[in-house]
Amino acid sequence: MKKINNLFAFIVLIAIFSITSCSEVEPLDPALSNQVNSGNGNGSGSGSTGGGNSGGGGSTATVFKADFDGQTWNNASNIQAIVNSDYISISAMKSNGSFFQITVPQGAVGTYNWASATSITSLGLVYSAGSGQVPYVSLSNSDATNQGFTNYVDTAELVISSINTTTNIITGNFKFTGVRYDGTLTQTETKVFTNGQFSVPFTANNTSPSTNSFFCKLDGSDFIPTNVDGIQANNSITIIGRRGNIENISLSLVGGMTPGTYDLENLPLGTNNIGLYNQDASGVNSFGANPGTVTITTHDVGTKHIVGTFQFTGTSFTSATTHSISQGTFDVYYQ
Repeated sequence: MKKINNLFAFIVLIAIFSITSCSEVEPLDPALSNQVNSGNGNGSGSGSTGGGNSGGGGSTATVFKADFDGQTWNNASNIQAIVNSDYISISAMKSNGSFFQITVPQGAVGTYNWASATSITSLGLVYSAGSGQVPYVSLSNSDATNQGFTNYVDTAELVISSINTTTNIITGNFKFTGVRYDGTLTQTETKVFTNGQFSVPFTANNTSPSTNSFFCKLDGSDFIPTNVDGIQANNSITIIGRRGNIENISLSLVGGMTPGTYDLENLPLGTNNIGLYNQDASGVNSFGANPGTVTITTHDVGTKHIVGTFQFTGTSFTSATTHSISQGTFDVYYQ
């Protein structure tokens, strides 16, 4: 079970940190929303925000939807996309905490599937039912077989049909079969997602409050982030120090933590505090805390202000490579 846990933990961690770093930093940019609703986007059909596109020269609403279990998932309360030369990340979350996350380490129009994938995480298609739920994740047939998921058939396809740099709208469609272990990580489950569609505004990057601070030593050298974010979601507080477009060091802490010292781990089993170093978008170069600690010195849940220190050894899920994260400090207001 250790091998299965490690690979699945790696995939779930990527999903968790992608959704928190890209989707909940801020709501849709008002300027982009105005562009979407002024008829400058793409699409045809009819609908409203989260439901469908309007064509024929009318306005184009923000869309993110997919079908599964005989119903349509739409009307997300928080939708955001980041598109740059390094990656595309699209996320949509509803008020009940359920979310979809799409990531691909290329910033270009095209069709992406596991047949053309170059690594186990070069295509990210994820759905979570909400707080405390293990996400459903797309896998290739070979990776699913290697990890013990029997009778699994890969159906994943992501089509990026348009990236409009005038209106800042990205459009496309997707489908996939998601697989997961249940909450006990003992039983396997699958779910088929079809008719996925999106037409959403994008930015080239995300921003973070200037009052937040984050510092650590990475293999003895200063790690100075360009963005520092704090996000509360799914009964956890995620603190992310990101350097450049992708590289980041992150902590996912159990919500409501009081001052004290806690272990950091690398498996998202629901009650863990997790440390993670993501080196790039390949997915192979991600390193979870094993071992590590975090010390909370101040946590005001009313003002959503948390201060502390941390350190951990980042261990790979796919190789013997490790990284030392030391002298870590953070002073963050989370949203």
